[in-house]
Amino acid sequence: MAEEKKDVKAPAMASTTVSGLSNDSKVWAALCYVFPILMFIIVYLTDKKKDKFVFFHAWQSLLAGLAGWVISMVLAVVTFGIGSLCFPLYWLVLLYFAYQAYMGQKFVLPVIGEFAEKQMSG
Repeated sequence: MAEEKKDVKAPAMASTTVSGLSNDSKVWAALCYVFPILMFIIVYLTDKKKDKFVFFHAWQSLLAGLAGWVISMVLAVVTFGIGSLCFPLYWLVLLYFAYQAYMGQKFVLPVIGEFAEKQMSG
C-alpha cells in the first residue's frame, strides 16, 4: 500500500494591498515597525488611531516587537549570549515588514496579526 503524502503548510502571512492610502498613512505604518513602542504610544494618543491601516500596523508592530524581544532574551539566556546574535536578523525582518507597510500592504501575521485585528474591533 502506498501512502499518500499530504502537503502540510504552515499558516502563511495573509497580505492584501489597500487602495486609496495616502503617503502619510504608509509612512506612519512603516515607522511603527522601526520604533514599535514609541510609535504605538504616539498613534494611540493622536488622531492617527482613526486611520485603521496605521492603527492596525501600530498594534501588530507592538506585539511583534515585544514577542521578538522576549524570544531574543530567552535565546540569549539559554545559549549564554550566543543567541543574541540572532537579533540583527530579527531587525531585518522588522525592516522588511516596514517596507511592506510602506508599499500599502496590510499583512496579517499568524497569531499576532489576528490579535491586533481583535484589538481594533473591540
